[in-house]
Amino acid sequence: MTLSRWMWIAGFLLFVGFLYLTKGILLPFVLGLAIAYLMDPVADRLEAMKVPRSIGAAIVIAVFFLAVIGILLAFWPLLQSQLANMSEKLPATLANFRPWLNSMLAGLSERFGVVVPTDVEGVLSGVSSDLLAKVQDSAVKLVSGGLAFFNIMGMVLISPVVAYYLLRDWDLIVARVDSWLPRHVAPDVREQAAKIDEVLAGFVRGQVSVSLSMGLIFAVGWALIGLDYALVLGLLGGILGIIPFVGAFLTALVAFVLAIGQWGLDPLNLALVAGVFVFGQIMEGSFLTPRFVGDRVGLHPVWVLFAVFAGGEVMGFVGVLVALPMAAAIAVLVRYAIDRYLDHYELHPVAVNQEPSPAALETMSEDDREPPVTP
Repeated sequence: MTLSRWMWIAGFLLFVGFLYLTKGILLPFVLGLAIAYLMDPVADRLEAMKVPRSIGAAIVIAVFFLAVIGILLAFWPLLQSQLANMSEKLPATLANFRPWLNSMLAGLSERFGVVVPTDVEGVLSGVSSDLLAKVQDSAVKLVSGGLAFFNIMGMVLISPVVAYYLLRDWDLIVARVDSWLPRHVAPDVREQAAKIDEVLAGFVRGQVSVSLSMGLIFAVGWALIGLDYALVLGLLGGILGIIPFVGAFLTALVAFVLAIGQWGLDPLNLALVAGVFVFGQIMEGSFLTPRFVGDRVGLHPVWVLFAVFAGGEVMGFVGVLVALPMAAAIAVLVRYAIDRYLDHYELHPVAVNQEPSPAALETMSEDDREPPVTP
């Protein structure tokens, strides 16, 4: 292995180690980078319209953050009211499950011979002290370390500044990095970078659009049937919707819990809640995902789930944010490595409808040579 290749590997490892050590303060910078990447096509269009890049970047960032602030200000009173009502009525909602939980705990105690409290309050009292201690300990660590204050102020003040400067210099940064590439690998690197950009644009931008649409469908649908806290459920569905299937399933589970607390085991109302969920899934599978994400992405849902949980385990919330872009980039590089491996050993899979070679025909029987009947 040449010295230059060792230098690239060492530089990459140092960069990864630096990110891990500074993960506590990365949130505003990651958000700024994500916003700059998402808004770059808009800035490019303004630049094509003869708007100076610096002015166009300022316009794009200002409009983006003003839109976000406007949406928050418009929905915050209703969202705050629903959250407050939920916190007040949640104990009564959970109380509707008390008979069922008591029966389940008694059955477990009799079947397995395990001594468990046969009353829900007994179970809750057994874990409440430990849970409260953990919450207090986490709060003390956050406040003492100053990370919570820095992240909040960073998202409010630093993220727009980072997003503006990155968006303004985006093309210059890409050109500078491109000039550093060794000439013998530059074409391959550019090709894979273009594929990574295509996957990111297709998945991240597309999945965000799908998540927002699903959150809107859930919020409007459950509000129309009279389910309380529909806005909170829509917000939850929009946030969790970035995780395919699992996010929608968890949102529906919370909706069913709230519906049982509101209406009891009324079949009609529960069927309406399920109908909104099924309608959202149909819209996602038949229209939203093909329209916004498409088939060119090629990210398997299992790989997405693994990436999100692995990112959260390694780097917390920041890891969750960067998990999907990293998963997309790794998937492209893995496909490239597999293609190179197949080319090197001349291992090319035979297509389903491809005619067999003459050598293969000689070893086949008469029955095997007959073409398969297509149903």
